[in-house]
Order: sequence, then structure tokens, then C-alpha cells
Amino acid sequence: MLVKEFNKDTKTFFTIECQKRLYKKISKYQKIEIYSSIYYGNILLLQDCFMLTEKNSNQYKETCISIIRKKKLDNVLIIGGGDFEIAHHLFENKIIKKLSIVEIDYDVVKSCKKYFPLNHNLKKNEKNKINLVIDDGYKWLKEYKGDLFDLVIIDCTDPNTSADVLYSSKFYNIVNERLRKKGVFIQQSGSPLLHEKSLIKPMRKKLERYSFSNIKTVEFPMPIYPSGSWSFTVCKKV
Repeated sequence: MLVKEFNKDTKTFFTIECQKRLYKKISKYQKIEIYSSIYYGNILLLQDCFMLTEKNSNQYKETCISIIRKKKLDNVLIIGGGDFEIAHHLFENKIIKKLSIVEIDYDVVKSCKKYFPLNHNLKKNEKNKINLVIDDGYKWLKEYKGDLFDLVIIDCTDPNTSADVLYSSKFYNIVNERLRKKGVFIQQSGSPLLHEKSLIKPMRKKLERYSFSNIKTVEFPMPIYPSGSWSFTVCKKV
């Protein structure tokens, strides 16, 4: 069977040949589907968009972690990331004291734990460092009263979805308030070929407004995403 994602910017389809559908559910927040394939292994789609594969598309997680220069991190936050891919790769490459994952959709966590088990293959002491919260990331961070973060990663879907508020000025102000001095903020920022004007430039202007420094957009190849190219925008709290 051929599984397709339609890109509204280019009016084109991207298609992956799959063997069968393993899972489908309409959660409170989105449509979740998981397919099996020969080349990519299991594939996760949210709202008919390719998100994650078991193999042969590691550029997303590898680029995200490569941006982080510090080896030791006391307090890390991931908003989104319910598939645990970034979390798993963090523990493989960094020394983490405490990690909070705030995912809005428990069905993403539950389905990915079953169909992407390698991301949950963590040591006991690593699992004990994780605080998994099922909640709205914006609301949770706004109400958060704990220790400041060394690193905040926004691993979410694009704007014009339920994640829209995570690209807003008011959210960036909250992130700034919850980061330690010189703390790092990383957010996926879409395709540099398709979203430069609609997403990346507005993001950078908002971040500059709240005095983030060293703002950079890091591009990388991503074969399962629109245009085959994607990006993270990274900055530091002054």
C-alpha cells in the first residue's frame, strides 16, 4: 500500500510504500496512525503528516542533540516529544540530572511505547530521572514554579495546529523567564525552503524581542518531511 502526505505549500504528495497499518486512533487532539514498511520500519503519522520512523531518518534527533554544546545538564524540559526519540538520544549523548517531558496527548506516548520500543529502551537510573507529564505544554510552563532549566526543547507539530501558541510572543516570554542565564532554547522551525517567510523570520523577530542571543537556524536533510529539508532554531538567554 502507498501512504501519502499532501503538502499544501507545494501542492504535492510525498508517498511511502508500506506493508500494513498497525494502529489508528482519533485521540482528543489528533489522528494517530502507525504503519509498517520495509525501508523505514514503523512509521508514525499525526494528522496525515509523517513524523517519525524506526530507521533511515535519524537526522532530526541527531541534529537536535548536536546543537547542544554542554555535556552535563541539570534540568531539561521537552515540550512534546511523547515518542521519546529526543529523550532517548539525549541520554545516549549527554549527562542529564533531571528531565521533564510535557506531552499533551497520552495516546502518542502509549502507541509509540508499543511500536517504537527502542526509544523506551532506557536504563533504570535514566527512567528514574524522567518526569512525564500529560498536559498542555504552554499551560504547564506558565504555571511552573520549580528550578530554572538549562535547556528547553520544543519538539512539537507546526503552527496552525494545537501547537500554534508554542510559536507565540507570550510563550517565548515565559520560556525566557524559566531558563537559567545562558540557558539554551531549541525549537523545530519547519522547512527552510518553504517556511522562511511564514515561520522562521517571524520566530527570530519574536525571540530577539525578548532578548535571546546567538539566534541561529540550523538546516538539515530530512527525507520524510516536506521538501526533504528541515530546521531547528536555537538561541540562548542573555
